[in-house]
Amino acid sequence: MHIQDLILLVIGSEENGIRGRTLLQKKLYFLSELEGGDLGFRPHYYGPYSSLVAENLDILVNARFLNEVTETFETDQNIFGEIRRHTYSLTPDGNIVMKEIKKETEYVDWTQALDRLNAQESVNDFNMLSIAAKVCYIVKQEKRTTTEQILQIAQEYGWNLNKAQIESVRSFLEDLSLISVGKST
Repeated sequence: MHIQDLILLVIGSEENGIRGRTLLQKKLYFLSELEGGDLGFRPHYYGPYSSLVAENLDILVNARFLNEVTETFETDQNIFGEIRRHTYSLTPDGNIVMKEIKKETEYVDWTQALDRLNAQESVNDFNMLSIAAKVCYIVKQEKRTTTEQILQIAQEYGWNLNKAQIESVRSFLEDLSLISVGKST
């Protein structure tokens, strides 16, 4: 599926849209891992990040297929130090495009993968997804599986992870069959 179709699919799967670019990026990262699609994810402060996703998100907003609402935090920053959050939802034109996307042959496979992801208990916790994406990226890209190896590579990427965080996302990643971690983790 085209990257814009996947963005619309993920945002359209949420009744009230997607709250936050980080959450959208991480959901698309995991969706691409589940379905084997390359959406251009690379290491970034928040974990795997795709400039292709960011660019195509802007295109969809500018084409008026997506609504973008910006919320500013008046007193506190979020956990990543951000002072605003962007919420995305489908416009009426975006809903029309979604009807066409549903006709694509790959739609069923991608939707099933998204349903598996959305069935996870903490799938809308952008902090947990960010940690899980970092661990998954290291295991998949660097072929490192022990906690010590993951911590070492995370430090090289500038990611601040600890053993408790790695352990906290292990079952999430295993439930999605994205990693298989032995007792050495």
